[in-house]
Amino acid sequence: MLEAIEKLLALQDRDQRLRTLRLELQSIPLEIASKQKLVEDAASRLQTARSRSMAIEVEKKALEGEIAAKRDQISRYKNQQLQTRKNEEYSALSHEIATAERAISAIEDKELVLMEEAEGLAPQLVAADKAHAEDKAKYDAQITTIREKEGNLKSRIDEMTAGRVALLEGIDEDLIERYERLFETKNARVVVPVEHDVCTGCHMKVTAQTSLALRSDKSIVSCPQCGRLLHLPL
Repeated sequence: MLEAIEKLLALQDRDQRLRTLRLELQSIPLEIASKQKLVEDAASRLQTARSRSMAIEVEKKALEGEIAAKRDQISRYKNQQLQTRKNEEYSALSHEIATAERAISAIEDKELVLMEEAEGLAPQLVAADKAHAEDKAKYDAQITTIREKEGNLKSRIDEMTAGRVALLEGIDEDLIERYERLFETKNARVVVPVEHDVCTGCHMKVTAQTSLALRSDKSIVSCPQCGRLLHLPL
């Protein structure tokens, strides 16, 4: 095997591992975003329960205000009854009092429904608070692990990139340029073996002339179909 091909095989092995590491590193932000979304969802569920609990309190106070206003009306109507001497006015005021009392009864029914909802919501709120705390702790721990993984990946990439320089020594610059161009366009498989006169890169049969040139081992041979650099099976 030509020395240049041997060096390119070593370089390709390094570059393929680097490519895998870089792709893994690129996925880190998505992993973190996914976990952060889960944290936000847990917080949103808790906030929904809290918001409903607060809304119930606001509604209850509003109903209490309505009841107080109706009772003030009833008090005024009764005072007016004491002051009037006309039966018609007295009867009209009695009707208003009855209407206000029915309104109070209806409002109290609404208030009772809200109180029952609040009682049912209380344990849900406790459970949601606990679940949020547990989920946040779990996902925060996972995010920490992912960030540690990110740091390790960066260190390995830096180390392997630095070591790559030594692998380039002794390889013709034009050949390196050709290799790097093919690496980007041929899915990181540039230097491939020929097996049974078939290029394992594109799976096409090579010509007899290409096969003969490869066996002579005198110069770098390319696949006529895909342009990859060929070598005999190791």
